[in-house]
Amino acid sequence: MSNAKRHGRKHGAVKILAITLGVLVVLAVAAYSGVAIYFSDRFMPQTKIGNLDVSLMSAEEAQEAIEQSIAGYELSITGNGFDLDLTASDAGLAIDAEAVVRAALSHENPWDWINELQKPHDETGALVTTYNNSGLGDVIRAAVEEHNANAEQPTNATIGYDATTHSFVVRAEKVGTALNPDAVIRAADEAIIALSSQAKLTDEDLLQPEVTSTDQRLADAASQANTMITADLLLDMDGIEVGEIDADLLSQWITIDDDLQATLDANKLTEWVDNLVKDCSTVGTQRTYKRPDGKECTVDGGIYGWEVDGEALQTMVRDAVDSGSTETIAVPTLSEGDAYTAPGEQDWGKRYLDIDLTEQYVRLYDDEGKLVWESDCVSGEPDGEHDTSTGVFWLNRKASPSKLIGYEGDKRIYETEVRYWMPFDGNAIGLHDADWQSEFGGERFKEGFGSHGCVNLPVDKAKELYDLIEEGDVVVSHW
Repeated sequence: MSNAKRHGRKHGAVKILAITLGVLVVLAVAAYSGVAIYFSDRFMPQTKIGNLDVSLMSAEEAQEAIEQSIAGYELSITGNGFDLDLTASDAGLAIDAEAVVRAALSHENPWDWINELQKPHDETGALVTTYNNSGLGDVIRAAVEEHNANAEQPTNATIGYDATTHSFVVRAEKVGTALNPDAVIRAADEAIIALSSQAKLTDEDLLQPEVTSTDQRLADAASQANTMITADLLLDMDGIEVGEIDADLLSQWITIDDDLQATLDANKLTEWVDNLVKDCSTVGTQRTYKRPDGKECTVDGGIYGWEVDGEALQTMVRDAVDSGSTETIAVPTLSEGDAYTAPGEQDWGKRYLDIDLTEQYVRLYDDEGKLVWESDCVSGEPDGEHDTSTGVFWLNRKASPSKLIGYEGDKRIYETEVRYWMPFDGNAIGLHDADWQSEFGGERFKEGFGSHGCVNLPVDKAKELYDLIEEGDVVVSHW
């Protein structure tokens, strides 16, 4: 065979091979493109939307399946005292099935169908995105807020005082019964995604405390507070215990701020001191006492008595608390009486001068409580202007003789020389002799013979009293 013939045959075979390959490539491309075109409007195998298997469904078929799945759908959310039944209409739930399918298909690449066929596809996100844009969240949130209005709110862990151990300890948080709206909405989401008719709420769906007992700041605050209640102070007035500041009381003054720092509430300390000052100060207060002759008397007013120095006491207490002191503190005073007793009782000793305005009678008792002097008297005219002062006083001084001058405004209305002057209310009201009085006692003070406020005595009796009474002696004037 000639070379020309052999060359022609070889060339023809190559041409046939080339044509065959070309046809195969065209067929392969056509086939690949065909599959890609097929899946351009159809879901890949192993594809689900929520709980719905849409594998190999066309867009139209998937849309119809979604619409059928949600037709007549109802959801019941229950648990922890909460009960809410919802229909798609109640919740304003309007799922756009076409938009769901379109969004889901956009996540697939049909031209990469070889790889796409080898993996599962969960397009639930497209469904969630669509219904979350509805009014479902608002409906659930409103229902939860209504429920929470009567529910027990969660309480944060804090520190509290344990009266048994006399110390601050960490108090655990409490969850309560109020629901977390976001958690309830998530539970509804999960139910809807699964197209389940029930969403069961658990304790995990409750509102949780923001501060728990494991917070180290609480342990630090308890330790800090316990260093502030170590003081133990006994407060003493004239040998009588009038108050105690210990851990039980100090614990009531400790507060915890927003940063979980323990601080001593200065206002509570001040309030306590103010109450002690009020309870222990006797100046001007009402006292009820039994006179040595057995008569029970009541008196109020005057300048005699115990007056607590509140400012000094507050400073002393604060310093002692800061240092954790354990001691007995003498209550600082601005004035003191002869003997401190319970509030409302006699706070002077056995020696005193008793002016009984009702009886129009004056008595002096000695250090033993024995009557050493007595006399009738005439007191001030009870007209609202010349009444004799009532209350507990000290005898200011003694003068013999003395000139008494009375004024009404700037006008001098009398000037009287007396032998024995014993003032107790300033230098204006006191006891003195009155030789112009023809009688003493009885009702004369009401019958036009009353004084300008002083206690008139017979001359001899005034001298006797003047010789017995001393400056600083207690004078009790009462009805």
